[in-house]
Amino acid sequence: MKVGQSIMVLLKTTEPGDHGFLLAVQSPKKRRNVIRLRQESKTLEETLAVVKHSLSLGDMVTGTVKSVKATFVTVALNDKLIGNIHASEILDNVPIGTFPTSKLKAGQKVTARVIGGRDVKTHRYLPISHPYFTQTIPELSIRPRELKGESNTVLCPDDCNTEEVLKPFKPGQMVTCFVKKYNTIKKWLEVEVTSNIKGRVQQLLFSTNTKVLKHAEQYFKNGQALSATVVGSDITGSKLCLSLTGVHSLEKGTIIIGYVKKVIPHVGLTVTLPFGKTGKASLFHLSDTFVEQPLEGFSVGQLVKCCVLSSDDDITEVSLRQSRVNPKSHGKVEDAEIMSLDNIQEGQLVRGYVTSVTSFGIFFGLSDSVVGRIPLKCITHLFVPDQSIYAKFIHIGQLLTAKVLSINKEENHVQLSVLPKDTGKPSIIPECLDLPQSKIGTEVKKLKKRKSSGCEQEVKRGKKRIRCTEEDDSGVEVYYREEEEEEKTEKNSKGREVPRLKVSTGFTWEEGLTVLDTTMLREREQSSSSEEDEEDTQLTAKKQTKKNKELEKQRAEKELSKLEAALMDPTRQPQSADDFDRLVLGNPDSSILWLQYMAFHLQATEIEKARAVAERALKTISFREEQEKLNVWVALLNLENMYGTEEALMKVFERAIQYNEPLKVFQQLADIYTDSEKYKQADDLYNTMLKRFRQEKSVWVKYATFLLKRGQVESAHRLLPRALKCLPDKEHVDVISKLAQLEFRFGNLEHGKAIFENTLSTYPKRTDIWSIYIDMMIKHGSQKEVREVFERIIHLSLTPKKMKFFFKRYLEYEKKYGTAETILAVKAAALEYVESKNSLTEG
Repeated sequence: MKVGQSIMVLLKTTEPGDHGFLLAVQSPKKRRNVIRLRQESKTLEETLAVVKHSLSLGDMVTGTVKSVKATFVTVALNDKLIGNIHASEILDNVPIGTFPTSKLKAGQKVTARVIGGRDVKTHRYLPISHPYFTQTIPELSIRPRELKGESNTVLCPDDCNTEEVLKPFKPGQMVTCFVKKYNTIKKWLEVEVTSNIKGRVQQLLFSTNTKVLKHAEQYFKNGQALSATVVGSDITGSKLCLSLTGVHSLEKGTIIIGYVKKVIPHVGLTVTLPFGKTGKASLFHLSDTFVEQPLEGFSVGQLVKCCVLSSDDDITEVSLRQSRVNPKSHGKVEDAEIMSLDNIQEGQLVRGYVTSVTSFGIFFGLSDSVVGRIPLKCITHLFVPDQSIYAKFIHIGQLLTAKVLSINKEENHVQLSVLPKDTGKPSIIPECLDLPQSKIGTEVKKLKKRKSSGCEQEVKRGKKRIRCTEEDDSGVEVYYREEEEEEKTEKNSKGREVPRLKVSTGFTWEEGLTVLDTTMLREREQSSSSEEDEEDTQLTAKKQTKKNKELEKQRAEKELSKLEAALMDPTRQPQSADDFDRLVLGNPDSSILWLQYMAFHLQATEIEKARAVAERALKTISFREEQEKLNVWVALLNLENMYGTEEALMKVFERAIQYNEPLKVFQQLADIYTDSEKYKQADDLYNTMLKRFRQEKSVWVKYATFLLKRGQVESAHRLLPRALKCLPDKEHVDVISKLAQLEFRFGNLEHGKAIFENTLSTYPKRTDIWSIYIDMMIKHGSQKEVREVFERIIHLSLTPKKMKFFFKRYLEYEKKYGTAETILAVKAAALEYVESKNSLTEG
């Protein structure tokens, strides 16, 4: 822009008590869009001039059709006066899918009745008592009932407003509307019920057929009559929210369309539903037939047909099963829904997904509400020595077929089996691993039978043997006895073939004893000699062991000294829970140590231990250390937000409010919601804060920052007047300054400049505001704009001390960004100011 250039501006706001108007310069592209939108909203593009008339409500007029549009028809009543017939005022009963305006042709003569008048400039409908009603565009009706006088339609009675006009429309009511256009950017359908009642249809409420939602421009034509259900009014209260599916609220059994917002592995889908709701579809409700990869066919943004199972304030449970969304299809349901233990029986084969693998067995999900357990003995018939083998072949989310062994409804417990003999399926643990058979019970029975039969045979033979009993018997002994029996049978068989040795007749017992005595003596001599050798070796071993013991002592001392040095090192990071216990024992009031302790457990996914550490910290830290306690509370809020439920988070939040300053806790929770992208909860919390802490300027500033960062510029602009009404007068300038700075950083630069200019025109001697304005312009503005601000400041009538400060800043700026000529110009201006002051003092 240049000096003297003509520009188009848009009036943004006017504040009572402020001087001047807040204006915003529009870019040419945006200006063209505004003009185009205004032209689309006009019913008479041929006439802009105000034409006075003497018509009143109920008058009958005759005219000629001048032009036919999608939702209205223009009628020339005389040479200058032009009226308007809306699509809803052509037929008494409009067939759905037709185009009522197509019934009229250009040049056709019509007789109509006046039912209202619309202002040319504001496009608002005025009551008959309005002084400017005679200068409006007449709204006409050619409906047969209207012409006969059976119906008296009045578009705008006296003292009417938008809320009163929309009040007769209740949720669930059926209305006939006419398509104005399909907004390809916002993905909604703009419709008109009558000439003064507008409405919108969100994309997810177009139809229950996904093809219609994908190609809406092919199915909805401008001027087409549609049958819609009233949902309510929009946020502004000026338009109706409508539905073309017949659904106006999410109730159990409702069939709706949503789109996938998030795909969560091993959990299911998060689905965006109409009316701003969020749905949750678990793995068990994605299809009537379970598959190994149930989430493989879904992607973010995909349109899905859902059936509402239950609707709460936060999460709505939905099902994507064909038996639910299309009950008339009568398709095959291989995996029926299991709502409770009453839906299963003992001996039944069921399919489900593995939820966890533990040392106690497999936890097996049959539905959202029913989870069974498969003991280790019911997983495979093989003996598995290492539990890690289960983890190799069984993973979370795996699809399995199991047999119901037992049901305990009192304890809500189901025991299942996946053994091949029970399910008829291959074994989960493959037999190619060469693992031993786990048939201990059958082997013991066989051994007991062999043992009992052996005992009976021995009794028959009359031999004196120890009586074998089943209680004192063990598997190992039985194996040894079997081997002895086998050896005996082998000897007996050999004895039959080879004759036994015969003893000579000269055998005597004494001779045998002497032989034994001589052999015993020889053995004693050998043992004594061997003992002497052992004593010698022991002496040498003792010498060696002494040296080894000394070396081991030295090594142990070195290791101990290293460990002590490591423990004394302040930079050493704790490696275990004992290390953290030692640290917090030495410094119990340090929140940093407690938070590190919590993080240590969270890294190991030990959520309960992390909660226990937080509770222990809150009890241990001294009550005087308020900030340290607050840090722990914030960490606990973060933990519940990430790993807990909304209910658990609210409980911690309520406790934190009791033990800390409520405002700080509210602000911390709002930051947590924002960081975790829970913008709806954050917005609700900020609105609660504005009611509870309306006189705290920090709340208004934080909420404005939140809105601007999310791109909600208009909402942020509406925040300033509200803040000025609630805050005391002494806080006004400070809040205005901070909101203007936020506009520079996150919002509209021109709007921020306008706020500063408006404030400085009211408080021209607030040097702090001038200083902040300069800082913002240096960061975000051009050099020319910065110099213009400096030139305005140095020509103000301020105290010499303040003028010296601004001249100094001006000179520093020119030294950094300017040239030698601009530096000399600043110095000359400063010298001129000093001379003028001196002349004034001398005078």
